[in-house]
Amino acid sequence: MTRTGGLDIGPRDGAIPLHDYMHAMATENVPFEHLAGPEISRRWPQWRLGDEHHGLYQADAGIADPNRGNAAHQRLARGRGATLLERTPVTRLREVAGGGIEVALADGTVHRAPQVVIAADAWTNDLLASFERRLPLTIIQAQVTYFAAPDPARFAPDRFPIWIWMDDPSFYGFPTYGEAGPKAAEDVGGHEVTPATRTFERNEVGYRRLIDFLERHLPEHLGPEIVTKTCLYTMTPDRDFVVDRLPDVPGVHVALGAAHAYKFASVLGRVLAELVVDGATPSAGELNRFTIDRPILLEAKPATSFLG
Repeated sequence: MTRTGGLDIGPRDGAIPLHDYMHAMATENVPFEHLAGPEISRRWPQWRLGDEHHGLYQADAGIADPNRGNAAHQRLARGRGATLLERTPVTRLREVAGGGIEVALADGTVHRAPQVVIAADAWTNDLLASFERRLPLTIIQAQVTYFAAPDPARFAPDRFPIWIWMDDPSFYGFPTYGEAGPKAAEDVGGHEVTPATRTFERNEVGYRRLIDFLERHLPEHLGPEIVTKTCLYTMTPDRDFVVDRLPDVPGVHVALGAAHAYKFASVLGRVLAELVVDGATPSAGELNRFTIDRPILLEAKPATSFLG
């Protein structure tokens, strides 16, 4: 983790109330500062904000690097005897009479295990179809853009924090890290797709919305595009996780991160390992809102709420 500090910023009458976050952090004794817009601009003059804006600053926030984190998790798993099969699609799961789950691979190989964890993101429903289940998921093609800011040092991790704009539309960004300039993106700003129909092309309408926002509030951030990368957001209608057993197939567990799971990868992995190995987890009381059969996930076409 690279500590940069973190800012949650938005209009005082924004669509995502900062007071909800303040209450949650105060309840959990997370230290933070509540700052007026001009004070944010004084501390980080890259920002253009007025009295109509405010924000929360958390000094301990920062960047959890997924490239390094995933490599560390994989190294630890192999060191404990796990076999990782890369580029090995699973085509079907089947409950076996007498107990256990068969896992069929695209190359014709079939594995059998007492229990299985489905953590397949945009492909979750493809595997749940083996058990005649389907979740009302929305898959969006999102994108992030790195910019060659005129002075990338102004956005160095020790001079500029991670940030998110708490309004509709919502934007977020990182300091200069991983590329030769800072990164920014719109949260949930793309078109609905499937894994088969997604592309890797830049969404020009979304890109223009991002540019317009940066011109208003972070003009120094802008410069020639270094690269735009696309990814898939797989979201439940309430944008909460799924961490649960299939009620009718006890040997199958489902984990879905609702487009923000990486930050929680270690704890989700621990919880799932406890459920598989021990049959229970000390975190059970915190999983009630993440059940796979909560009412909104049983609706065919539920209303969606992706902000916040």
